[in-house]
Amino acid sequence: MRLAEAVARLCISIGGAGTIAAVALIFVFLVWVVVPLFGGAGHELRNQKTVASAAASAPPFAFGVDEYRDLGFVLKHDGTLVTWRTDDGKVLDTRALFTVPRLNSVSTRSPDGDLAFGFDDGSVRLGRISFHATYADMTSRPELAEVTADRPVIVAGGQLARRTQEGQLRLTGIAVSIDEPVQLGLTAPITALDVSSHRDTTKVVALDARGEIAAARIETRENLMTGEVTVDIRSHSVPLRPRATGPPTRLFLTGPGDVLLVTWDDGILQRHDLRDVEAPRLAEEFDLVDGEGSLTAAAFLIGKTTLITGDSRGRVRGWFGTKPAEAETPDGIRFVRTHDLDAEGPAVTALASSSRSRVVSAGFADGSVKTFHVTSHKLLIDTAVEGGEPITALVIAPKEDGLMAQAGAHVAAWNITLEHPEASLSALFAPVWYEGYDQPRHVWQSTGGTDDFEPKLGFWPLIFGTLKATFYSMLFGAPLAILAAIFTSEFLHKRLKGPLKSITEMMASLPSVVLGFIAAIVIAPYVQGLVSTVLALFFTVPCAFLLGAHLWQLLPQNAYVRLSGAPRFVAMGACLPVGVLAAFAVGPFFERTFFDGDIIAWLAGAQGDSVGGWLLLLIPVTALLYVFAASRFVGPWLRSMSAGWNRPQAARFEFARFGASLVLVFATALGAAHVLDGVGFDPRGGVFDTYVQRNALIVGFVMGFAIIPIVYTLAEDALSSVPAHLRLASLGAGATLWQTAMRVVVPTAMSGLFSAVMIGLGRAVGETMIVLMATGNTPIMSWSVFDGFRTLSANIAVELPEAVRDSTHYRALFLAALCLFALTFVLNTFAELVRQRFRKRAYQL
Repeated sequence: MRLAEAVARLCISIGGAGTIAAVALIFVFLVWVVVPLFGGAGHELRNQKTVASAAASAPPFAFGVDEYRDLGFVLKHDGTLVTWRTDDGKVLDTRALFTVPRLNSVSTRSPDGDLAFGFDDGSVRLGRISFHATYADMTSRPELAEVTADRPVIVAGGQLARRTQEGQLRLTGIAVSIDEPVQLGLTAPITALDVSSHRDTTKVVALDARGEIAAARIETRENLMTGEVTVDIRSHSVPLRPRATGPPTRLFLTGPGDVLLVTWDDGILQRHDLRDVEAPRLAEEFDLVDGEGSLTAAAFLIGKTTLITGDSRGRVRGWFGTKPAEAETPDGIRFVRTHDLDAEGPAVTALASSSRSRVVSAGFADGSVKTFHVTSHKLLIDTAVEGGEPITALVIAPKEDGLMAQAGAHVAAWNITLEHPEASLSALFAPVWYEGYDQPRHVWQSTGGTDDFEPKLGFWPLIFGTLKATFYSMLFGAPLAILAAIFTSEFLHKRLKGPLKSITEMMASLPSVVLGFIAAIVIAPYVQGLVSTVLALFFTVPCAFLLGAHLWQLLPQNAYVRLSGAPRFVAMGACLPVGVLAAFAVGPFFERTFFDGDIIAWLAGAQGDSVGGWLLLLIPVTALLYVFAASRFVGPWLRSMSAGWNRPQAARFEFARFGASLVLVFATALGAAHVLDGVGFDPRGGVFDTYVQRNALIVGFVMGFAIIPIVYTLAEDALSSVPAHLRLASLGAGATLWQTAMRVVVPTAMSGLFSAVMIGLGRAVGETMIVLMATGNTPIMSWSVFDGFRTLSANIAVELPEAVRDSTHYRALFLAALCLFALTFVLNTFAELVRQRFRKRAYQL
């Protein structure tokens, strides 16, 4: 016996220690994956060389580097294109792209290398300056056998040959293509221009020295039969609002080319609507520098929607168009400042944005360089070019692994590792002003269909969805489970107790994926066609049971005692179909009376007043207030008044009071609903919203069904473990079974009941498949019972298989798992503290 006890004690100790160790290791692993998410970016100076032929006092027209950071180029103001090696600064090629007419301005280079060139005769030419990489077979190029990764060789045509880590020979060069001139109707020298391409349509805007702006729409069509290409050019002038400070200095076209931004050096911006190129309209005018200083640099982020500006006071800001309801502009868009990246300091002299994410670098007059992530506002890199000369040009390598800056004749290159620039505590857990939104919001949208998509990693919609699912499932399941446990433990006949408990416990064996499938495929479509009936069930079924209980009290004493076993249980079961049948009658009646015959249309706000919605909300509240008032104030008076009544008299009085209470509750709720409607309050858009087939109502029912067996079993065990002498003492003192159950048994078993509820809560918090299949999986923040949501666990299940390992998205999903872990830990800790308090109170009984 002692040996068996020792073995059992050892096994239990090992099991407990193993469980604690497993949980601790899970926590450590989650933290290990998540911590790098909040690490900083790194940079290392690769080299700083002097490229004499690239030196210029003014910023170059174009500045670029290839994706392998082997070659760099500068397009100078005299039309000369200089290409050099980035490792030693040696010039590979110098060519004059334009001689006559003279090059006068160049647009910002797109990620694909597209450019627009403006000349002093008023003409414009489109073109491309891009890098190309080819791979050669070593056997076909024996003269390059000595090339290694550390010793590249210059070959004919200005190409650079380098051996890759895989042993391949890579030849990197620069390619230039220039189209024929395009006449926009301008005759003075072009001082600024921009280009935007979308499919087969290209839009070009140009500004000449006289302050005139022309916009052109160039459409290219190819005949599929003959292969003939036709080009259609339509150009129109864009009228500006005259300003005393002179002509503007910069032009910017947004992504699709529908909006033109015109800026002056004093910071004034005019935004023009170009959706109709033949009839452009001035949409708005505002100040980018708040009347302080001058505008010194500007550049678009990827996607050409967010404009980054730098001024003479060192401020770096982000701007984009929003659509607020109160916008008074012709197109309904208001351009607003949404990001403040850097405070005052040396003047901003250059800006460069990344071609793959929302990273921007700013160069300053003192030679310093700062790199930011616009969405998260994180300062990623803060460095400087030696010598302290103003930065004239910047470029971020296409793979975001390098940064290059020009200051006079000096060109500095850095190796950079941005790690996870999108992630910060504020970006993950605070409202963020995402591109296109009218205000900062909590949003989760981790992926998109375009390269310029802005990842939105706000965690609050997921946390909110988890809490919402838990709330509605516990609201439905916990009361039923606790009441069923009380009835089974205290009122049900012993012969029925065992079978009923076994049947209820068998409900826990149903896989959650099966419940989710049934909810999504069967229950959700069925409920959508009977919304009013389903809502009526929440009122008619409880009323049917209460009506049955009051009718049962009217039975004669002999019949009451004789039928107290199985017949009473059968009578209780009959109340359920009665309540369901009543719902089929009451639901459509209320739908016709209070929701104009279509509750789904009413929820969408298409018809009806708000009385019906307030009535649905106020009936439960009014009923609870009535029960509280009746037990607190009316109850003592009734007990003293009915002290001399016999059983039939008391039963008849209670039946009459029940009927009167139904009328009183309904009348009070209806009156309050009319008052709220008259004041102008409407629950639609809050607790009620547009009906979605897979919603919180479905999840609350199905997930409540899943947690009922757990809560019921543990609660019934806790109630059954209450010592029998406490029940006998209460009954011997004259208390009824109900009084004994509610005033003796339940308080004594409260710690066990609370533990049962908290275990059910933990089951609901961590549920995955039901919420994944039955909610629509939409990460929105709405308390409406008719909206869907997305939980932390469902989000992990959906997105983790598609997440790139060690990416920001991947680690953010592990952070979601850590949040779920922490949420469960906090709830369990709180539950244990409360349980211990209930347990101490139980010991005092």
